[in-house]
Amino acid sequence: MNIRFNITVGILFVLAGSLLGSQYIIQFAKSASAQGPSVQPVTQTAQLASQPALVRTALPVSISVPAVGVLVDVEPGTYNRVDQTWSLSDTKASFATVTSVPNAQSGNTFIYGHNRANIFAKLNNAKSGDKAYVTAADGVVFVYSLKSTRDAQPTDVSLFEYDGTPILTLQTCSGFWDQYRRLFTFTYEGQQ
Repeated sequence: MNIRFNITVGILFVLAGSLLGSQYIIQFAKSASAQGPSVQPVTQTAQLASQPALVRTALPVSISVPAVGVLVDVEPGTYNRVDQTWSLSDTKASFATVTSVPNAQSGNTFIYGHNRANIFAKLNNAKSGDKAYVTAADGVVFVYSLKSTRDAQPTDVSLFEYDGTPILTLQTCSGFWDQYRRLFTFTYEGQQ
């Protein structure tokens, strides 16, 4: 029974480690005490030490662009495949949960909101180099610098295919009857 328990626990830890992308080699040692087996992290190997930091999971909770007076809370935003619409708040910006959370490794953090004074209308006054500050739920603040602004068709989904250094994309509506999507692309500068 004790051997079966050790094997079961070992398999569970190996599966959990592979699912979570663990950076540690887990060593299973039979405990000398009566408490059963123990799990001890072992020093990282040179190969594992070269891997990037743990993957972030903290969602953005606020966005500010001080140069133009934008300061708004951010909530998770989702896509409804049935009616092909995104959730949208009248008082907050929304983080597209299918994109990358703010991080220093890679990906596009995509936050969208109405073209209203209390959300993203003031972004239309932003200039190249203006800073954006995204605060994550764990308190880390990510700093970005405005690189470009462009209008796109609502059917343009290329921003969801981005795979490169970390960027921030803010989106609001533009054009007659909000027919276009105005995209503000920011490059990652660091953390505070």
